[in-house]
Amino acid sequence: MSSYPFVAPGTVGFLVIAIGLSTLTSGSVIPAALRGGPVAPEQGLYDAKDKVTILTVNNFNDTVLLQNRSLLVEFYNTFCGHCQRYAPRYKALAERLYPWRETLLVAAIDCNAFENTGVCRDYEIFAYPTLRYFSPGFMCKEGSYGQEVKAHVELDELASNMAQRLAAENGTDSLPNFPNLHSVGENDEKTLFNGLDSNKKFVILAYEPENSTLGVESALQFHLWPDVQVRRVNDLNVANKFQIDGIRYKIATVDRQGNVVPYGVAEDTAAAYAATIESFLEAQHFKPRLTKTPTTEDSIAQVTDNDSGRAAIINEVLRNKHFVYQSDLEMAIRQMLFNELPKAHEIHGEQLLALQRMLAVLQRYHPLGPQGNEVIRRINEYVLNTNESLKGADFQSEVEHLNKTFGPIFSSNHFVGCVASQHNKRGYTCSLWTLFHYLTVQAARRDVNNDPLEVLTAIHGYVKYFFGCTHCSEHFQQMATHRKMWNVPNKDEAVLWLWAAHNEVNNRLAGDDTEDPKFPKIQFPSESSCSQCRKSDSTFTSSKTDINWDKDAVLSFLKNIHNPGFVSRYGVDNEAVLQPSLDKLRQKRMIGNVFSEMDMRMGMLLYGFCIVMMVVAFKLFAMKGYRKRPYMHDVLGKV
Repeated sequence: MSSYPFVAPGTVGFLVIAIGLSTLTSGSVIPAALRGGPVAPEQGLYDAKDKVTILTVNNFNDTVLLQNRSLLVEFYNTFCGHCQRYAPRYKALAERLYPWRETLLVAAIDCNAFENTGVCRDYEIFAYPTLRYFSPGFMCKEGSYGQEVKAHVELDELASNMAQRLAAENGTDSLPNFPNLHSVGENDEKTLFNGLDSNKKFVILAYEPENSTLGVESALQFHLWPDVQVRRVNDLNVANKFQIDGIRYKIATVDRQGNVVPYGVAEDTAAAYAATIESFLEAQHFKPRLTKTPTTEDSIAQVTDNDSGRAAIINEVLRNKHFVYQSDLEMAIRQMLFNELPKAHEIHGEQLLALQRMLAVLQRYHPLGPQGNEVIRRINEYVLNTNESLKGADFQSEVEHLNKTFGPIFSSNHFVGCVASQHNKRGYTCSLWTLFHYLTVQAARRDVNNDPLEVLTAIHGYVKYFFGCTHCSEHFQQMATHRKMWNVPNKDEAVLWLWAAHNEVNNRLAGDDTEDPKFPKIQFPSESSCSQCRKSDSTFTSSKTDINWDKDAVLSFLKNIHNPGFVSRYGVDNEAVLQPSLDKLRQKRMIGNVFSEMDMRMGMLLYGFCIVMMVVAFKLFAMKGYRKRPYMHDVLGKV
């Protein structure tokens, strides 16, 4: 999992945060390209420049099912650090096997993309990266989701594995895209060209030593060359008929007149075999035929990063490196509800209990507004009322229905504090850590539950059963054991346990290929951020964990920066769905205080004074023009 948001020089305190956040409301400028609308699709770990065919829900079935060639598919998660480290190896494999593309297509699908959730769930992908081999004519059905392939092996071993699987298909008669992978037999000496079209001028024989796939790989490597056909020879006695002795000469060419020319090979490797055959083909001025491979442009709209918009956010975050952002908290919840939790094929037993615990914690301490609160509450009730088992597809349908009925519940759809300066860095893992810290702090602040482990237990269950980075999950579980997470005595210690665990992860991944250069993984908080968090005898290093921390100061610091009133709303697009901000509440409070502090007796005196003044005014102005009319009995009385 990723690091804390980067922290820079400057003393951070409660007042500093309060003052600073007054300028970071939803009124801050965010590039239009990064505001509103649905979540932009991720580019993934591969693009059109790679030899990897990119799959999505839109083209998966058409590319995988009922095909007359085989397929190797990597199911991966963009944010998974291990997937990021594996991507260069998979690209190298795709490059190496690209000449095999009519027989074996190398492809990948990003399970982190929301639209691909159903595909990854249907194929029961439980770990990342997962490699699956699909035979020609494959059809998905219960219990049949492709053949598992070991991903973490050397490139040569993986290529050999694919060659063995293709050779085992033995369907060259019914599969027009397959080369002839049968070994040349004793009776094939004079029938090598039988059944071949007239364009085939040579048959090239490649000797395949025992326990190797060099012959199969050579046949696949040059399948697209229309002037030749490469065949493999296993039997040394048969090979001798073509002047191949298995020691000096391991390759031979045979023309239609039966002329045989043997060739030596520098070493028993696929590259050496290919180099020998290529030199012959170049001498003959032969060229491979061009083919079209399914690519990203055929079915997927390319995602173009808004570099200027991303740069604006990065500059804003680097100027305010201490803040926790509403957008990041929401992106973590969005990914959980709409991607990771629905990805499970069937949720039951301990996995269902873990889901219930996480939803209970979210309902108590989430950072969403009233509509979000209603949706989380109803999702929680839905899961609690579930019997022993819950299908991921049903959970996804319920979440989408509730979001449509009571939504919108999210105020933004992009990362801010967890923005990346390089593609596929930070993002979700950073936001998930941010959300976890936020939840532990809210549990400690509000103390609505007596269980000191309520949040840590929920986090542990979520990471164990749902988090889409297998190695990250394993590391976290190991860390929970050796750091004795289950012995945490109170909620303040839970806040500190997660903080220390995060720093351990930062220390392990500092300098890793997955690290974003603008946001290095440091021991948080930095000395310049919180000088009081380190005791005077502490030696500061950015990559070691031997810092003498003042844990009381650290706890205070963590509670301050994760205080809901001080969560930055920079980048928020729809503030109406959130609770009123601190500034708005402060304005209401100021108005209320003016009247609540007014002396009631003075109010009554002023009220009485106003009544007297109204009477005087009436006497002076309303009665001024009044004249009494003389009546007859008054006149007679005077007489």
